[in-house]
Amino acid sequence: MKAAKVSLMVALSILLLVKGIIPAFTTIGTDFSNYYTSSYVLVHESQNVERLYDSQWFSQRARMLGSREGGIFQPFPPPTALLMAPLASFDMRTAKTLWTVINLGILAALVSVLSRLSALDYYQSFLVLLGSGFALINNFYLGQSYLLLTLCLALSIRFYTQKKDILSGVLAGLFIPIKYFPLALVVFFLLDKRWIAVATAALTAFVVLGVSVLTLGPAVHRSFLHLVLLQHLDGQMVNPFSATYQSWNSLLRSLLVKDYPLNPYPLVDWASGFPYVRGLIITGLTLVLLRAARFGFDRGTHYSFLVGTLFTFALLVAPATATYHFLVLTIPVALLCFVLLESKQFVSLTLVLICYCGIGGVPAGALDTLSLGGAWKLLAYPRLYLLLGLFMTITGLVKSGGLHKKPHSLSS
Repeated sequence: MKAAKVSLMVALSILLLVKGIIPAFTTIGTDFSNYYTSSYVLVHESQNVERLYDSQWFSQRARMLGSREGGIFQPFPPPTALLMAPLASFDMRTAKTLWTVINLGILAALVSVLSRLSALDYYQSFLVLLGSGFALINNFYLGQSYLLLTLCLALSIRFYTQKKDILSGVLAGLFIPIKYFPLALVVFFLLDKRWIAVATAALTAFVVLGVSVLTLGPAVHRSFLHLVLLQHLDGQMVNPFSATYQSWNSLLRSLLVKDYPLNPYPLVDWASGFPYVRGLIITGLTLVLLRAARFGFDRGTHYSFLVGTLFTFALLVAPATATYHFLVLTIPVALLCFVLLESKQFVSLTLVLICYCGIGGVPAGALDTLSLGGAWKLLAYPRLYLLLGLFMTITGLVKSGGLHKKPHSLSS
């Protein structure tokens, strides 16, 4: 068993090295160029910050700074320009190299925090991270910031378990104006009546947003509100029918909305029904969430199940998802692995791991190139179905009861 675990870890580590880390040192993808270009404009060309959402200008500026593919700042909110400001004094290639080195440090730190948080050993914690598959690989390859976001969330939960609510709230609030996802953790604090953590998270988010307004100016924030935010929340991306996004927005549009040339063969041409079907699905998922949360807090269910429910729900209802978004699931999955192992619920553990590893192993971009139409389009969304399966598995465990007894070796 130990040999099998070591072999699996070695194989996944080699995959991460070959597909993620090594290419990260030699290539510059559009994700990193988007971050870097916005920060470079903020630091060196502040007179042009109002043009960040001018797609043609931004793409041209990204090419001039070193990106072959150009870039686009949508749908990023303006505070995103703050992320790479410390690296904006370097050229884009050097900045990407430095960011990759920083990401390696963040990965090591996250392994340590997950181990302390979940009571898994370092090897098991690292294996959980490797199990996220393309999520971890693409974070390195594309130069994304989700590894840093995940570390902040893990530290926030760690401080939550130690009742250090101010630190917990600060770490939860840092990324809210940039990535939104930490709102799921703030909702957990709210449901648990940890008012100091909630207030501190809100204050931290407000400070970050305030710094953004002061440094970038109010005009670019107005542009974001008027031109970007509502379209993003509605799933109106570059191609809203793309299976790459693996969301209900994308799936239902592909099935119900006819469009030339993006979606000429829907299952049913019923564009007027799209918002109603989408609303029905989201309402149903919300009711499942609320029932599970109420039951969980009433019965004192271990917080790992409640965090897992909220995290999977947030990803399920997101207007669009990318593979690297699912790095955040490493936190509840690590916690659940320990709790389910301690309680000897091996069937449930197997279901959780199948869904989790399946999510990380889906090549969503490759599925989109198949150009499936009609009912065949349903086959192009396995990651969405696996995420739904993970959500239903966790909520089912909460409702089944018997998980409110906290393992003695797990901090809570």
